[in-house]
Amino acid sequence: MKSSIFFIIAVLFFSCTSEEDELKLSKNPYGIGSVQKLELAPINDSIMKLGAELFKVKCAQCHTMEYKNTGPDISDLLAYRKKEWVVNFLLNKEEMLQRDSLALITVQKYDTICSANITNETEALHLLEYFRIYQIWLHEFNAL
Repeated sequence: MKSSIFFIIAVLFFSCTSEEDELKLSKNPYGIGSVQKLELAPINDSIMKLGAELFKVKCAQCHTMEYKNTGPDISDLLAYRKKEWVVNFLLNKEEMLQRDSLALITVQKYDTICSANITNETEALHLLEYFRIYQIWLHEFNAL
């Protein structure tokens, strides 16, 4: 009987807590931040190369583009995250890791939190350009 009462109390406690936590979480597919709509031009090779260099310096120690490393494989990131979400994450990582439901799902799978320091929107857009071209390469390669 005591175990039944404890079980009922535990269920009520955790169900109430999760509803409160869920209200705090953002489910915006564009993430949390100032970027809500991006209109992108065709891929620019110069910007893409800058993004590739930034990736090597700021991201490659944890992320790879073909297999899992310390962080998730992000080779096909734009297939499952909106481009606005990616830029908002790069610029507003701390808040998104606390409040964005998609970021929290990813964090639960890995032992480390992204430590890349993207300092401005230009860097974020350069990385996005690299992610865009990499996704194209990946799909062309897989189509062979």
